[in-house]
Amino acid sequence: MKNNAARKLKQVPADYLIIGVDPHKKTHVAAAMTHDLVVHTRFKFSNSSDGFKNLVQRGQDLISKTGSAGLFFSIEAAGHYWRNLGYFLDSYGIQFRLINPFTLKRIRDGKDINRRKNDYHDAEMAAELLRNGDFVETILPKGIYAELRALYSAHRRLVTERARMKNLLKGLLDGIFPEFTQVFKNICGMTAFQVLSICPAPKTITSMKLEDFVAAIREGFKGRAPKVRKLYDVYSLARTSIGIETASDSVSLEINFLVQRLQLLSNQIQETENALITVLKAIPDSAYLMSIHGISYMSVAGMLAELGPLGAYHNAGQLIKMAGTNPTEWESAGKRGSRTPISKKGRPGLRWCLWTAARSLLRHNEDFRYWAKERLERPAHLHPLKVREVFGAVVNRLLRVAYALVKKQTYYRIPLPAATTEFALAAVI
Repeated sequence: MKNNAARKLKQVPADYLIIGVDPHKKTHVAAAMTHDLVVHTRFKFSNSSDGFKNLVQRGQDLISKTGSAGLFFSIEAAGHYWRNLGYFLDSYGIQFRLINPFTLKRIRDGKDINRRKNDYHDAEMAAELLRNGDFVETILPKGIYAELRALYSAHRRLVTERARMKNLLKGLLDGIFPEFTQVFKNICGMTAFQVLSICPAPKTITSMKLEDFVAAIREGFKGRAPKVRKLYDVYSLARTSIGIETASDSVSLEINFLVQRLQLLSNQIQETENALITVLKAIPDSAYLMSIHGISYMSVAGMLAELGPLGAYHNAGQLIKMAGTNPTEWESAGKRGSRTPISKKGRPGLRWCLWTAARSLLRHNEDFRYWAKERLERPAHLHPLKVREVFGAVVNRLLRVAYALVKKQTYYRIPLPAATTEFALAAVI
C-alpha cells in the first residue's frame, strides 16, 4: 500500500537546514530551523534580487554553523508574492516546497492556545510543516506550459470582464429601452451593436422615419448585412416603449462607451483564443487529449494550463484532487451525511473548464454518454447516481482518461459496441 506521508517525508533529508518563508509584497520574513525543531535565526529580507541573494548567502553560512548538508526552503503560498522567490530558487537549483495557508493557519491556531499571529511565527510554522511532511508538491510552469497558462489566465479575465460589461449594458437597457432584448437575444451581435452605438434610446429611433433609421444602421455596418427584419421590429417597439426618458441622453452616451469596450473585448478574446490554439498545437500531449471525441481546443488548453505536464503526476487521483472534484464523506458517531459532495478544494478555474468539457462529452461522445447512463439508471441496490453526481463522475473519468492517454502515449478509441441510446441527462445539458 502506498503511503503519501512517508513518500513526502523522504523528500526532506534529516540533515538539511529548513528555512521557512512568509512572503509579502515588499519584505519577506524567514526562519531557519533544523530537524530537531531548533530555530537558529530569524530575519527579514527585501523582495528584490539583492534580498534573494542575501537570503541564499545567509542560508549557506548557516549550513556550516549547524553542520547541515544542504538547504531546503518552505514557502507559505499566500497570494502571488511567493512566485518570484520560487522561480529564483529554482534557477539556482535550490529545492523548495509550498505550504497551504489554510493548513498553516489551522495547525498554528491548534498548537498555540493564545492564537498568536505574527510573521516570524508563520515562518517558523512553515518550516515545521515542511519537516512534518505537510506540504504541497510544487510544479512550476516553464517554457511553453508557462506561455499556455499566462494566455489562458488572460483569456479567463477577458471573458469575465466581457460578462460584467454585458450585465451592465443589460441593466442600462432595462431602464432606457427594456423591449430591446425581446428582439435581440444576443446584445453582442453586429446588428445590435450598430443600433446601440447610433441610437439606443427609443425617442432617438422614433424621431427618424423607418427608412432613415434602416439607412443609418446600414451606413458603416461591419458585416455581411444587418438583419432588417429585426430593425423593423425594434422600430415598432420603440414607438410604444415604456423606457425612462429622463436622462436618456446621458445613459445613451454610457451605452455607446460600453458597446465600444465590448467590441474591443470581443476582438481581444478572439486574438487570445487564436494564440492559445497556436501554443496548444506545439505541445505534444495535446494531440492525445484532442483525440477524445467531443472535447474542444479551449477545454484542452484549460486542462493543460491549470495542470501543466500530466506526466509529472504520480497518478490520476492527484489530478482529481487538483480540480477539487474528489468526493468527500462526512461521518460522526456512526451517522453519515445524506450527500457526498465534491471537496471544491482545488482550482476553481480548472473545475469550470472540466465542467463545460463534461457537458460537451455527454452531448457528443457515445462512450461517455453510455457510461453515464449506466450509473444514472442502475438498480437501487447499486446506489444510482443523481444528475449532478453523474456530472462529477464524468469529470473525474475525463481526468483519468486524459492521464492514461498521456502516460501511455496513445490516442483515444471508443470501445465497441458503442452505445446510441438517449438518456435523461439531455434535459440538463
